[in-house]
Amino acid sequence: MTATASAARAEGPARFPLTEAQRGMWFAQRIDAANPTFNTGHLVILDGPLDRTVFAQAITQAQREAETLAIRIRPDDGGDDTLEIDPSRLPVLERLDMTGEPAPEAAALALARADMARPLDPTRDPLARQVLAKVGPERHFWYQRIHHLAIDGVGTMTLCDRVADLYGARVSGREPGAPLSPLSAVLQEDDDYRASEKYAKDRAYWADEMTGAEAASLAGTNAAASPRIHRLSRDLDGALPDALMRLSKRAQLPWPDAATALIGAYCARHIAADEVVLGVPHMGRFGTKAARAASMVMNVLPLRLRVDEDAPLADVLNEAAKRMMKGRRHGRYRGEQIARDLRLVGTGRRLTGPLVNILPFDEAPQFAGLSSELVILGTGPVEDLTISLRGDPATGRMRLEIEANPALYDEADIAAHAPRLEDFLIRAADAERLADVATASTAEARWLERLNTTAHPIEETTLTTLIERRLAATPEAVAISFAGETVSYGELDARSAALAAKLGALGAGPEKIVAVALPRSVELIVGLIAILRAGAAYMPVDTTHPAERLRRIFDSAGPVATLALPDAALPATAAILAPDDWPREADTVPAGGADLTPNNPAYVIYTSGSTGEPKGVVVEHRAIVNRLEWMRTHYGFSPADRILQKTPMTFDVSVWEFFLAFLSGATLVVAPPDAHKDPLALAQILRTERITTCHFVPSMLGAFLAEPSAKGLDIARVFCSGEELTADLRDRFHKTIAGELHNLYGPTEAAVDVSYWPASRDDASRPVPIGWPVWNTALHVLDARMRPVPPGVVGDLYLAGRQLARGYLGRPDLTAERFIDDPHRSGDRLYRTGDVARRRHDGAVMFLGRIDHQVKIRGLRIELDEIEAAVTGSGLVRQAGVIATDRDGLGPRILAYVVPGEGYDEERLAAHVAALVPDYMVPAAFVALDALPVTTNGKLDRAALPAPDIAATQGRAAATETEIRVASLFAEILKLKTPPAADGDFFALGGHSLLAVELMRRIREEFGRDPGLGALFANASVERLSAVIEAADERVSGLEPLIRLTEGDGLPVFVIHPAGGISWCYGGLARTLGRPVLALQARALSPDCPAPKSLAAMAEDYGDQILGHAPAGPIHIAGWSVGGILAQAVAASLQRRGARLGVVALLDAYPCDCWRDEPDPGPGAELKALLAIAGHDPDQLVADGLALTRPTVMTFLKESESPLGQLPDEALDGVMRVVATNNRLVRGHHHDRFSGHLTHFRAALDHGTSGLTPASWAPYADGIEIIDVPSLHGYLTGAEATAIIAPELKSRLERAERAETEAQHA
Repeated sequence: MTATASAARAEGPARFPLTEAQRGMWFAQRIDAANPTFNTGHLVILDGPLDRTVFAQAITQAQREAETLAIRIRPDDGGDDTLEIDPSRLPVLERLDMTGEPAPEAAALALARADMARPLDPTRDPLARQVLAKVGPERHFWYQRIHHLAIDGVGTMTLCDRVADLYGARVSGREPGAPLSPLSAVLQEDDDYRASEKYAKDRAYWADEMTGAEAASLAGTNAAASPRIHRLSRDLDGALPDALMRLSKRAQLPWPDAATALIGAYCARHIAADEVVLGVPHMGRFGTKAARAASMVMNVLPLRLRVDEDAPLADVLNEAAKRMMKGRRHGRYRGEQIARDLRLVGTGRRLTGPLVNILPFDEAPQFAGLSSELVILGTGPVEDLTISLRGDPATGRMRLEIEANPALYDEADIAAHAPRLEDFLIRAADAERLADVATASTAEARWLERLNTTAHPIEETTLTTLIERRLAATPEAVAISFAGETVSYGELDARSAALAAKLGALGAGPEKIVAVALPRSVELIVGLIAILRAGAAYMPVDTTHPAERLRRIFDSAGPVATLALPDAALPATAAILAPDDWPREADTVPAGGADLTPNNPAYVIYTSGSTGEPKGVVVEHRAIVNRLEWMRTHYGFSPADRILQKTPMTFDVSVWEFFLAFLSGATLVVAPPDAHKDPLALAQILRTERITTCHFVPSMLGAFLAEPSAKGLDIARVFCSGEELTADLRDRFHKTIAGELHNLYGPTEAAVDVSYWPASRDDASRPVPIGWPVWNTALHVLDARMRPVPPGVVGDLYLAGRQLARGYLGRPDLTAERFIDDPHRSGDRLYRTGDVARRRHDGAVMFLGRIDHQVKIRGLRIELDEIEAAVTGSGLVRQAGVIATDRDGLGPRILAYVVPGEGYDEERLAAHVAALVPDYMVPAAFVALDALPVTTNGKLDRAALPAPDIAATQGRAAATETEIRVASLFAEILKLKTPPAADGDFFALGGHSLLAVELMRRIREEFGRDPGLGALFANASVERLSAVIEAADERVSGLEPLIRLTEGDGLPVFVIHPAGGISWCYGGLARTLGRPVLALQARALSPDCPAPKSLAAMAEDYGDQILGHAPAGPIHIAGWSVGGILAQAVAASLQRRGARLGVVALLDAYPCDCWRDEPDPGPGAELKALLAIAGHDPDQLVADGLALTRPTVMTFLKESESPLGQLPDEALDGVMRVVATNNRLVRGHHHDRFSGHLTHFRAALDHGTSGLTPASWAPYADGIEIIDVPSLHGYLTGAEATAIIAPELKSRLERAERAETEAQHA
């Protein structure tokens, strides 16, 4: 130790500042104090004749040298926490004899795990524990647990090795090795580094290295570290160690570097990227005085790897090794500081993805005369995924350990990663290039093959044959019901045969096409069956399509005839055969069907092409027969069923609606034209026609479930397809309708549907899978190189099997592009769906969206359906569609298009969504439409959605040089198309606290002045902020006794601060009222102002300020909590002075009588108030482990980039001083009566058992109007509550002013 440290110890425990490594760990510990994952620990299993006395002596000596085990954190009110070294805190070895336990080893392990699960308080608890448990005659478990603040992994093994060295020296009589390095040497090195030029150079290196980097989790999202960790350990046999040694020799690289690079490539595969950012531990010891220190020195550095799978493997490895070497040269610079430099704190983004930890010398300590085995119990918090390789491949013994955050990965994920990674590393080590290495392991590849083993015998026949059999089998049964008319199977047989013969005479037959352009009717069904019986393929046509499009369709298809009404708007080339001209009886038997084979087309459906040119999908009989026969059998259709046909015939779902009934002997109920668009009409049909089976596109199902008459319907089977079925919609269905719900998936190019999932009442899947393949089909999830991906990994969805369409009519180029040869099965074809998918661990496939609709925002993958569910779940809209767009070149933004429902209010909707999804998922705009545009098939037409008009506030343009520069900064920070007008409000334009911090930074850069965050909250418009910047160099705190929150026309509203004395919390409310809002703040926020002597004196002072700023007219006052108490007192004071009062609004405030006898709120009340003012839930933070101490709360506010955290310490002291004063003054105040009405906004989710009621104000006012707000007290000024309060308050302000005007004119 240094002389200074020794002298300090003589006077008492030595104290030192925390190292950089410890600062980050200490902050994380304080934020999550109840999380035990900060404990690190292991068992060393010792077999042999252990001398327990000598072992205890070795432990004692090693701990004396390892001063870090004696540290304690000493919090400091000024925020300068220190380390105290107190040898009395060193643990004493606990010697336990557990041989009397029924299962000694299990009991010892249970003791260790229970201890690991106990969180420690580094300000109070000893940070280490040592236990030696005897579990057998010559078998002991040595358990060691040390808090991560004190030690890292290398330090732990250094300590263990020192214990083994001391033990060996004592039992053999030799001299022990050199002692451990003192902690003072580590601390001194840390201080020297931070003061050196190297520190600045390292900082610059990492700023350049990480520019543009996006760290991605293999889970696709982020989450905070969990109190629990999924942990898996796997012993590796000789195959992987041998492979790593071969690779090291071949690449001429240390095997740890080669292994790190390959694990990086493995991770890149799982995020489908060619770049990955790993976390790589940096020992920070070698070549320093800390080399033999048992302490917390290790750093985690970002390793940015670019993976070129086509390059020679040696090149990839060498490039990775160079980046690792560069990073190590700058490895003293802390990863936590890099994250702060990159402004990642508080954004939901991380510096790195998975952490890769290679521990080549991490073996059990070797004790003389004993054998030993190391069992890791915990290595510290795991935010994402940690992959560790322990051991030296040269010994042939290695172990793979995977630790994962349970909030991101389940145990099945981890169980899959271990063998898959081992398999990948073995194969990659011998590969010439990574492109040749499969992602799925050999076992997984076999499993994936079994999932697609769907072979099922099916008759080689045509749809025509199957229909004709049923027509002949049950001639008396009802085949069709339409608008009160019924048609029997026999009549349908006769009529369709007659028309088929007519069509045959016109040239219809195999490989020919007949167009159909009829509305839903009996004639439509007769016509479709007649075409099939003539041997031709039917082609549905929508006559509402543009004439030019129809012309191109008819030109490419060349139909021999068209079944349509005489006046149908069709190309002149169409040979129309109108229903009035159809024969009712056949003169001859239709001959076309005799020559028909399963390989002939059954129908052609045109879809929109990506270029705008329609493309005709040709589906053969063998494909649609497979689909229909599977459905008939799988769901047990019978003659008792009544199937509703309501889907437009140009949408391929209509195919099974049209024909399934005629394969089952059931009745087809045909809905009237356009009924599919009318939920009320559909509900009536479903009920009166006793429908057993119907189909909905999910968006239409959502609208249908909102129809009151749908409630209570009993439908045996409802099928959904065409769009993604969300979990919320599934759950809404089961709350509304009795019956089965089934999710089907498939493109037009694969005979309607190729997969199925029972979305039952018991199904808890989120998202709802598209499920399993139907008979004789396969679902392949492949990567960009056509390699199968394992479960949990995102890939492109390809289809194979009997149901694939022949291709696109007359377009061999398009057919070759989308229908490709299967690279894995000679002679088979694949269809490229363009959809993104992932398999669950049970093999079910999940649809994740379109390839061309994928979006990442701030590096996070966004599920648009989750946002859409939040919008539709508000009850404020009838329909909604959410898209991500980069139309304006400002980066991806989320837009929500809605059809307003009853009570629609955009601000309220935005607040509702903001309460359910993270900020990065809140739409940038909500666009109200009369109806959502849909395609002819009823799907949301995303291309037809109008661009939103996210315009800045209209008004005079920025004029002065300062205004122009400030407006440009607003546009830069808020991503506006154009700079806002002079009255453009930063927060109304989309700003929030984090963006406010960024704006202040840019203002300092641009103007060389720091007006302070408070100035922005008090002067949020371009004009007013510019005036502040121009006025003086001095900082505006925003803590003045009276600040203006918003400008506007009309009489102002005066809002009074809550308990903390600051009125910034009213900013959201102020911006929605459309009038001036002035905020009163506590004078005592300033240390120069004494606290008021009473609440009445405070009310008099506030009344004076209001009178000095109030124009002629009624005075409006509002206040939340303590502010509401003051609002009533100020109103009474002003009334005594003859002022006219308008609205006096109390936001969940209760008279002082209710608080007079309440116990003192106790320690921490001021700090809780501070957290609440900052927009946090203090009780939740405390429950999550945040310590209620001044330095902890101050650190939290600063690290979370709260605007309050940017205030000077004296201002924060002022807030706490005001809280304490108000607690005292409220208890001593007695209210005067206010001769007027109070408007009370009650937090309806609170006070259930507290006895607090707005009626308590009865003695102190003429009347009370109570408005319930579904909110908790602490959130009453938040966005969601404001969306309810603002319109109510606004209407009462206007009403009060009208009454005043009428009274003056009376």
